[in-house]
Parts: sequence; structure tokens; C-alpha cells
Amino acid sequence: MSLRLLSSAVLSVLVVSVAVGETMGGRGPLINTVDPPALIIGKQTTIQLVGRNLDRATHLLLPFAAKVRRSSGSVESTQFVVTVPESVDSGVYPVRVYGPSGLSNLRLICVGRDQVIQTRAAGNGRYRGGRIDLASALAVKWPCRVAGGRLSQDIDLFRFSVRAGQRLVFITQTRQLGLTPDPVIRLRDARGRTLALAHDTPTLRKDERLDYTFQKAGEYFVELQSFGVAGWTNHYVLKIGPHEYARTVYPLGGRRGEVVDVAVVGRDGQVASRKVRVPSDTARDRWRLPLPDHPGSLSWAMASGSLPERHEKRMRVDGAVEIPVTDWPVTINGRIEEVGEEDRFRLAVQPGQVIRAQVAAWYLGSALDGLLMAWDPVSETLLATGDDLRYRANVDPGLEFTVPPGVTSVVLSLRDTLGRGGITFPYRLTIEPGGADFFLWLGRRQNPFENSGWERMDSNDTVTIARGGQVSVRITARRNIKGRKPDDGYYKGPVRGFDGNIRLVASGLPVGVTAESDGIASGETAGEITFRATEGAVTLSPFEVAVFGEATRRDGTRLRRVAERMLFLSDPQMTHMPWQWRSQKLVGVVVPREDGR
Repeated sequence: MSLRLLSSAVLSVLVVSVAVGETMGGRGPLINTVDPPALIIGKQTTIQLVGRNLDRATHLLLPFAAKVRRSSGSVESTQFVVTVPESVDSGVYPVRVYGPSGLSNLRLICVGRDQVIQTRAAGNGRYRGGRIDLASALAVKWPCRVAGGRLSQDIDLFRFSVRAGQRLVFITQTRQLGLTPDPVIRLRDARGRTLALAHDTPTLRKDERLDYTFQKAGEYFVELQSFGVAGWTNHYVLKIGPHEYARTVYPLGGRRGEVVDVAVVGRDGQVASRKVRVPSDTARDRWRLPLPDHPGSLSWAMASGSLPERHEKRMRVDGAVEIPVTDWPVTINGRIEEVGEEDRFRLAVQPGQVIRAQVAAWYLGSALDGLLMAWDPVSETLLATGDDLRYRANVDPGLEFTVPPGVTSVVLSLRDTLGRGGITFPYRLTIEPGGADFFLWLGRRQNPFENSGWERMDSNDTVTIARGGQVSVRITARRNIKGRKPDDGYYKGPVRGFDGNIRLVASGLPVGVTAESDGIASGETAGEITFRATEGAVTLSPFEVAVFGEATRRDGTRLRRVAERMLFLSDPQMTHMPWQWRSQKLVGVVVPREDGR
């Protein structure tokens, strides 16, 4: 996706996802909150960004064309008026600001068709004498999205009316937007009695959904509170309406550049099929699937790969317990459909081969908490097992093992750790040659003591270069060198162990910007890549660039890995939370020099 300059008058926008680098002397813009974190398709919305150094944040970045006008601005706050065209799909999108002092950190915003109701009023929901005060509720008309905030020590309460037999869906959009609340939805009748409650809804990763049919016409209440989590981005979006939503999709991705037939399973089990072409960008292995026929869901996170794709069901042989895998490397799309089910794959192998197997499910909206094991089927010996957190708060397993002498076939088994199963348990299993490898982390280690409060927000995902100047970006390799602690601290998968030289190269540089690097030397865990802007480089025109690490194993196998960074947007202190955005490209901007040139 290309990037286009946005002026501070009425203009068009074209932007992108994420980046790495440094602001100019710490004076670059920094966003804490976006209020409301929601835009309306086909209508004009005023959003207020609160943070630091926003007085020179003259431009807004969004990944779609829109009319944007900056209406006001100060050091700690700025406003933009945004009109989203009808052609934009509902979903979650990154948003940034930039200007002469640089590019801001990333926040997320949801885009949809429902009206947005902003509420910040004190006393909007409270208890008196241990009982809910129904008179304190704010009346709302659905369909709508309620954008609220400061949901930590109190509750928010909303009143609405329905007819008999009306079915409504109540959905929070908090963690999916990088916001901190761990929401609880409680539905009450006209007397305040609890009718239903939702917390820890499967597949939504700390967001909630309550689907309810009202037997009687009348007035009802929906109560929202946070379960023991506050934080510096303590805001939320509550979506209310008779919306169709997606329970799951299958498959969870496809091979780059190919057309995939995706089945979307609706709230009542209806299946809608769509043919979608997987993006061909080799630097990214994630994309988002719009769900226009399921407005109760945000766009679905999908995977893109480089290997041939197969489907577990089509590979099965009648009556056989094990699924034969004669041709690999391969990515197998499957599903744990029954309670207690275990999918078993028999691979044809040779002694001494190193095999790597990795599962992708949880971050792709699956309910699967996978346990992956490798067996010698003859001796029934366990060769390897994977049930570790590959990234912080990621339950997807991965493993690597060497085929023992005399073994010509191995079995990979995958099941849910709790023995669960069903239509919401799809997965992608990638099987490929293993061996010494490396994982690249983009930017510097986040220092939790460097700033106070929300100022810990990760601004390493931007690079700002003054015209005629240069900026160096740190790249760290995870490769298990004793005594060398990596900067990422989160990756715990099987990709590691390479100890040779790693060449760092940049792909997609704009005219007027160059990059050079000495790479990461053998025995070292970190290096730098330096970006330079010529005197003729175009200023205030955002660009994106991927940084790759290239190396060769002792056996001649060539490796090429993209540097990436996980952004923990909810709150950098909350180490038990998952990341909300994965950066596999730098987003940068060239700015005028201090003298204005």
C-alpha cells in the first residue's frame, strides 16, 4: 500500500500500518488517546487526539482515502475532522499524526456504519446503598456505538427499549483497539435484575459479546464495567444492534498471491463463502479480511504464507487414523472439530533431517489452545513437544527436532490442551525444514523506567529523518548466544540458533532516501541500519520500508527473515496482555531541517 501526503485542509489520505525509529530529539508527537476511537462510514466525525507535542502534528495518517481537516491544535491536544467515503470497509485501522517534528506512535480506530454516541458524563451509572441506580442510566437508541472512557472504578449504564422477540447483540471493542478495559457486559430488566452476563467470550481475546432475544417488550439496561484493569488508555466502544456476526472463518489464510475460498460462519451457523486474493507482499504474513455481511464483527485477522497449502479434510484416507504427508514443506489448514479430537499427520522423513512445525490459530481468531507433539510411531518415543508461549500471551505452539537414526516416518499430533473442539477451532500447521535460524526484532528495547505513565507508549515504531540528515535503527537477532540478552524478550519459538553473519538490507525506499548497514556480525546479537535523506528528498511524505536479514547456513541454505516488532498498545506495563499490532515494515517521514529547509 502506498502512502500519500495529507494536508491540513480538506484532502485525501492514504496511509499504512507500522514502523521503527526515533523522533527528533524526543520532540516528536505522541498519542495517548483517540476520542472517540471510532469513525462513521459516509459521514463526518471529529476526533480528538490527546498526548504530547501535538501542536505541530499537522497531518493525519489512515490506511484509506478520506477527507481530513485539522480543526484545532495545542501541545497536548489536536482535533481532526474526518469524512470516511462509502467505499471503505468496516474494520479496525491504524492511525497516526505527523508534521515538521516527526511521526507519532500508532493507535487504533474502528470504522463502521452505526452512529457514535460519546459519553464522559460523571454519574452515568452508579450504585446507591449497594443497589444499582437505574435512574443514572443514559438513554441510547440502537443501532449505535457507545464510545466511553475511564472505566476502572465505576460502571457505565445505558437504557434502551425493545419490542417483544427482538434480538440484540452487545459487543465491546476494547482490546481489539489497543484499549485496556477487561470488560464485563451485564444485561438487566426494568427492575434491575440480571438477565445475562458475558465475560471472557471465546475467540474475542478479552473483548465480549452478548447475544440476547427479549421475550417481552419494554425498557432494559446494559451495564458495562472493567474486571480489575484500568491503565492509561482506559476507554471503550460498545456496539449495540441486531447485527449478524462471524463466529469463525476457514481457512485462516492462504498462499501469497493466490485466490482462497473463505467460508464465514455466522451467528446461527449459516455459512457464506467468499473468494479472496491473498496479498502478495512478501514482507508481511498477516492481512485483514473485511466482513461487510457481518457488521457485528471487525475485519478478521488472516495469515499469508509462501508454501503450498493443503486441507486436512481432503488429505484424509478413509478409515485411517493418521493423515499421510508425503510432500512437504507445506501449510496444512485444519480444524479440531470434535471434543477430544486429535489430528495426526504421518510425515515421510530421513534420519538426520531437522523438522520445524508451527501452529497459527489464537491470533487468527481461533479458540484453539494447541498442544503439538512429534512421535516416532515405531518405538512410540516422544521426539518433541510444543506448548510454550511463542510470544507474550500467545498460546500457539511450535517445535523443532532432529529425526533419529533409523527413523523414516514421524507423526505430528495436534489437539486442544483442554480437549475441546468445534467449529471455532480452526488452525494452520506449517511443516518445513528446520535448523539454525534467527528472529529479528525491530527497534530498541522498551525501557519501563524511562518515562512515567502512558508516556511509555512505544514510539520505536517510527523513523523521522531530517532532510540532509540520518537516523540509525537498531536491529536485534534472537539466536541464543550465551550471556547476550536479546532486545525483544518475547519470542519463544523454534526459530533460533544461527551464529553466522547476518546482512541487513532495506526494501521499498523512496527516492531521496538510502540505507546502509554493516549487518550483525557473527557472535553478536545486534546491529544497526542507517537511513539517510538527501537534500532533495521530499518532505512530509510518509513512506514504508521493510528491513530483511539475509544469511547462509553452513550447508548452503539461504535464510531471509523480515525484522518485526510487536506493539503492546493497551499498556506497556501489563505484561500479561497480548500485543495488538505487529509491525513488519518501517513507516518513516523526511522532515525539514531546523532552519526550515
